[in-house]
Amino acid sequence: MSQSILVIRPSRQADQFIALLEQAGAQVSHTPVMSIEPIVDGQSIKNLILEVDNFDKAICVSGNAAELTIEWLDRFWPMMPVGIEFFAVGQQTAQILAAGDITALTPSGRQNSEALLALPELQDLSDQRVIIFRGCGGREILGDTLVKRGARVDYCELYERRINQEQAQLARQQLAQCDCLVAHSGELLAALGDQSGEPGADTVVVVPSERVAEIARELGYTNIVSAENALPESMLAAVQKAR
Repeated sequence: MSQSILVIRPSRQADQFIALLEQAGAQVSHTPVMSIEPIVDGQSIKNLILEVDNFDKAICVSGNAAELTIEWLDRFWPMMPVGIEFFAVGQQTAQILAAGDITALTPSGRQNSEALLALPELQDLSDQRVIIFRGCGGREILGDTLVKRGARVDYCELYERRINQEQAQLARQQLAQCDCLVAHSGELLAALGDQSGEPGADTVVVVPSERVAEIARELGYTNIVSAENALPESMLAAVQKAR
């Protein structure tokens, strides 16, 4: 695969997806246009963690949320409280939780909020308390739907996403020179701005879902490939298909 691939997601300690691209022979430029900033001393986080044993279900929406959830729980709970059912939006998030001795249910196939909401364990939530571990802001579909199903929902917001304007500017310049742009979220695509009529509009864009594909279309991209989900193997398969 002698393609030049531009990846714009935040840096990770060990980025499995980039490793797979390089193993496949791709020339990878990683320009992280966003950084993940953990909230270090959040009183509201501490309050929720201290009463986490009062929740029936806990949901981690991302790998970052899972890593930080484990850190906070380790800080205040030497023994993991019992009776909480954990859920993860994706398999990678579930794997991170498993490494912290937390077993989480996760959807197979598509890995997003909608697929998670289809799980039988999340249908009737009358009188149940649910805590959602996530970044600041984020999509509301998960919490809103759970409330409609009878749950009392609390958000535990563990980190902020910050767009780096210099990196975004660099990525915009790289866009027209690369064969393929990989964007793991709509927020990352939005950081590069509207591409309608720009040279970057023709670059192939690989995204993890039809929802992000729709955002790419709205931003003027004309050649979009949607992966089955955000797992590294699925994203690699979509990049290979995009050739």
